[in-house]
Parts: sequence; C-alpha cells; structure tokens
Amino acid sequence: MREASSAVTKKATISSVNDMNYKELVDKLNYYAAKYYTEDDPVVSDAEYDVLYNELKRMEEENPSVISPDSPTQRVGDRPVSDLESVQHEYEMLSLSNVYNEDELARFLDTCSADAYVVEPKIDGLAVVLTYENGKLLRAATRGDGKNGEDVTHNARTITTLPMEISHKDKLVVRGEVYMPVKAFERLNRQQAEKGLKLFANPRNCAAGTLKLLDSRIAANRGLDAFLYGVDTGGTESHSDDLDMLKNLGFKVNQYIRKCRSKEEVIEHIEYIGGIRSSLEYDIDGAVIKVDSKAVQRSLGSTAKSPKWATAYKYPSQEITTTLLDVEFQVGRTGTITPVAKLEPVFLAGSTISNATLHNYDEIKRLGLKIGDRVVIRKGGDVIPKVVAPVESARTGDEREITYPDLCPVCSSALLMEEGDVSPKCSNPVCPARLKLGLLHFASRKAMDIQGFGEALVETLVDTGRIDDVADIYETDFSFLAEADGYGEKSVNNLNAAIEESKQKPFDRVLFGLGIRHVGERTAQVLAEHFVTVEALAEASVEELTEVKDIGPETAGAIYEAMRNDKLADIINRLRKSGLKLKADEKTRSSNSLEGKTFLVTGKLSRPRDDFHAIIRDNGGKLLSSVSKNLDFLLVGEDAGGKLAKAQSLGVTVISEEEFMEMINV
Repeated sequence: MREASSAVTKKATISSVNDMNYKELVDKLNYYAAKYYTEDDPVVSDAEYDVLYNELKRMEEENPSVISPDSPTQRVGDRPVSDLESVQHEYEMLSLSNVYNEDELARFLDTCSADAYVVEPKIDGLAVVLTYENGKLLRAATRGDGKNGEDVTHNARTITTLPMEISHKDKLVVRGEVYMPVKAFERLNRQQAEKGLKLFANPRNCAAGTLKLLDSRIAANRGLDAFLYGVDTGGTESHSDDLDMLKNLGFKVNQYIRKCRSKEEVIEHIEYIGGIRSSLEYDIDGAVIKVDSKAVQRSLGSTAKSPKWATAYKYPSQEITTTLLDVEFQVGRTGTITPVAKLEPVFLAGSTISNATLHNYDEIKRLGLKIGDRVVIRKGGDVIPKVVAPVESARTGDEREITYPDLCPVCSSALLMEEGDVSPKCSNPVCPARLKLGLLHFASRKAMDIQGFGEALVETLVDTGRIDDVADIYETDFSFLAEADGYGEKSVNNLNAAIEESKQKPFDRVLFGLGIRHVGERTAQVLAEHFVTVEALAEASVEELTEVKDIGPETAGAIYEAMRNDKLADIINRLRKSGLKLKADEKTRSSNSLEGKTFLVTGKLSRPRDDFHAIIRDNGGKLLSSVSKNLDFLLVGEDAGGKLAKAQSLGVTVISEEEFMEMINV
C-alpha cells in the first residue's frame, strides 16, 4: 500500500473509525486487502490501513467473544492443531493427462472438437478444494489420493489472497493451487541458512510442506499464495464464466488465462506462456488446456484417472539430475573465493549445463554435498543454474568430502575471513585473478567503455607483467602490441583512441569502474551527485555517508575503508594526472517535464539504453530497476520480453520510443 498522503487524512480516518461497528470494520479491511493483494489496486495508504487494523485489534482485545473467523487478524495463525483430519471430496480430483509436443496436442484437440478452450498456466504448487457455505469459508482440503484429502483450513486462513467471506450465499466448492512465490521461497531459505537449518529444495515442496503444518503460526510467516482455477459446485455452464464469477467474488485468478476459439490460438497462447515462464514470480511447469463448455465436458467424460476434456502441455523441465564431478574455487574481483560445481554436462531449459554456482562454503555444508554425488540442478528465473540438493539415496560410498583451500588457488596468498563475511578473500591486492577481473570491470561498457580492452588483451598484459592496476592503462605504451599475434598498427591505434576517449567519461563512471565493494552503477551516480568531487567523498565520515539517500551502513563502511586505502589513493591520484574526470559535471536540466515520474527501459531501441537513462534523468525523471506497482512508465523497444508482460498485468503505462520523445518535447 502507499504512504499516507497527509496528517489530515489520518485524522479523518481515526474519526471515521469511531463511528464503525465491529462487522463494518472487518468488511472494510477485507475489502482493502482484496484490492491490494488480489487486484493489485490499493485504494488506501498503508498508514490509513494500519489505523483501521489497530482499531480492530483493540476491539477484539477488549471483547474476544466478537472475533469473527473472517477477521484479518485471524490470518496470522492460531494455536497448532493436533493432527490433520481426513476429508472426503464431493467430486473426485482426477489427474491431468500430459502432452509434450504440438502433434500430441493436436490429437487431443481433434478428439475434443470443441468450439472454445481455455488455456492457463499450470501452477507448480499443491491443489486444494475450498468449500464455502452461507458465504463463509467452511473448509480447505488437500488433493490427497483424489478421493480423500487432509483438512488444512487452519493454514488456508493465513493466505492473504483467499477471501474468508464472499457475497455468494449458496454452497460453493472451488478448486485452486496453493503455491509459494519465488521471492518468499528465497527469503525463507535465507532465514533457514542463517539458523543453520537445511534448505528447502524448491518452492513446490516448500508450499506443500507448509500447507500441511500443524502450526498455522509458522505457515502465516511463510508467504503462501493461491490461484483459483475451477468450480465444482455452484458454478455456471462454462469454465470461462466460472473464472469470471470467481474474480467477481474476490478470488485471485491468474491474469494469463485466455479463452481460445481455434487450434492456432491455443498453440499461440501456450507458446506465449512458455515465453514468459522465467519472468514469472511463481513456478509453472506447463499450460493447462480445458474445453470451455461444461456440456461438452460432460459428453466427453473421463477415464479412471483423467478427464478427457482437459490436458496439460508440459514445458521442458527446469530441474534435472546429474553428477557433481568436482568443485573448483574461483577468485572474484574483490578477492572473494567462490566454489563452482563442475558437473557432468546435461541439457536443461535450452542450454547445456556443465557449471553451477555453490555460492559459499556454508551452503556446501548445509546441502551436505560430496564430490561424486548425484545432484539436482535447477534453472529458474536466473540464467545461472543452481545446485539444489544431493540425491542421498543414490550414494555408493565412493563420494568424497569437499574441502576449502587454505591458500588462494591462483596466487597462493593467505586467505582472510572478515567479520560478517560468508566467504574468505585472497589477501593479495594484486592477485592476478583479482587484477584481471578488476581491469575488465574498469574497461566494461557501463564503466569506462574502452573498446578493444577485452579478456584476451587483459590476459596478455597481466601474465607478462606489463600492467598492475587500472591507472596503468593510461600510463602504458601499447605500441609493443603491433608485433603481437592478432594485432597490428591499426588495432593499436584504435585501442589508444578508445583509451583517450574514455577520459571524457563522467565522474560516476570512473567511480563505478574503481570496483569499490557494494558500489554499483546506481550507487556511484548517487555518490557523485551528492559529493561532487572525489576529495569530498574521500573525506566523508561513515555518518555522512549513511545520510546519503540509499546508502546503508554496510555500504557506507565499505566506501569509508576503501577511500582510506593507500593503494586506491595512489590509483586515484594517477588517474587525475592522466586527465580523468574526478569531479561531477555541473548539471543543468534539459527540463522538468518528467519530474516525479518513474521509468524502466527494456527491449531493443534506436540507440543505447544508457542514452535513454540520461535523457530521463536530465528531464527530472527517476529510473527503477524492475517492474512494480511503483513504476509509472515502461519504455519498450523490440523483444521486450517478460517485463512487458508483467507491466501489462500490473496496469503500468507502456510507451514506445516515439511516445517517450513526445513527453520530453512538450
């Protein structure tokens, strides 16, 4: 929800609360929560909601007998149940048949021969049946064996998007999928790691385990969510109308569901869902295709296991099992030692995987990995695959323990472990591995953008001892390269020109290129704008640094220490002598036409994305790093991908390059 607009609004809210009875307050808060969580359309600020919520808590504390099961305070979980009771389903929950390619899908569609189908993402979670009577949630049950499930009503009540009370007073039995959003799963695993507990394998298993917990207070803190996708009792005569009814009653229905009237439309939408799969905030493992007409569904019937009027199109797996052949330890730009799994090559989600990150030694210990293990590899929204878990049942006894090196694997220097770090660092500031990565970072496109200063050249310069730090780039005569393989006089001239041109890059790009810990591209811009000169930045105390917008204590401490490092001070002094900009340019805004507006740029445009970033800042706009409800405009080019789909689902205004230019020319 949003910040309160003013103290006046808050006072007015407090005044109105005094005139409400308990039931009115419960209904109002549930309405606000539904608008925020289910429709992503907040109608009050966080502060206003909190005033009402705290008043409700006060009423319930003073008179516990009035507490209603649909009160938002009851979503935090109650005392544990003794066990999960068995529930017999009114309608058997059958399993879906699967198809894996267009030919199999075409045969399914030909068999059904329906006028319309509904295509929806197949959420990777746990199926549930919800029963409402007299407009109130009576029971929530898991699928179980299809005929009998387990009563999980106590945990279902903690799911914020599930309405506890609806306007439909006749009996209503609905089906849905409880899942764990990826961010909630990652947050939970971080908490598990901090406590030294075993990590959860994937969001689906975590969601299933959470829904079956006896203690709903634990479930309430894990962030479960749910999509509704069907009606067993109390519905209409078509599946699409059922979904519309569910939405109107306040249930959360997936925004990517589409009614299709031809085979071509079905295939097109299946491909679309597959295309945005990695950008979704939840896991899916396929698309479900259902005949829309209930009459046709009944005529097609079911087998003993599956309905004949529905099937699941399964996308390629994003998890696979392979063998952990070895673990190598790499040295990062800041000296951090990172373990990397060397895997028996395996094809997963469109690419061959032979390496995967293990993050740090603590994670190796938490996972209990051994060299020679069969391991589960996962490739989700991130491009870099992860080792999820070992398959302990496949162990033969020949597996070997993984041991961290005592010395730097590149330069054999001692390793240091600073307070608060999860991985040791090489103590040698001129370790060849650190130096190479630091040089590449400094010359990268978002820093100094030195064309031609790539990996092969850096390898040559460092291995032959011709360069020791980034300041050497501007102090080295590169004419010797004219005689080297792959070079010539023209290549050397181009390199020299690129180095000379880089001297015109603004202060924030130089600062970013220096590779100070925790100082990314945006932080470098903030620091340059605030302190203006490198001298002022170097003199800043930790307290002064933390006063800067978006600079936290950890980042402030890292900057403070770096600016007092003699080696970095020497590099900065030499860069100044070489003519680099260590002072921010005096800025004169082109206009204030974008003042107060937030932007994100994606896709292929007519010029580099950084050019549009500069235009946005120069005209008073603010850049965001991801699509959210706080984003005002998504500027898109060709091949916009998942960000476009997410923006559309959140109602963010999508603009073209031409529309953007019109905005700043007003």
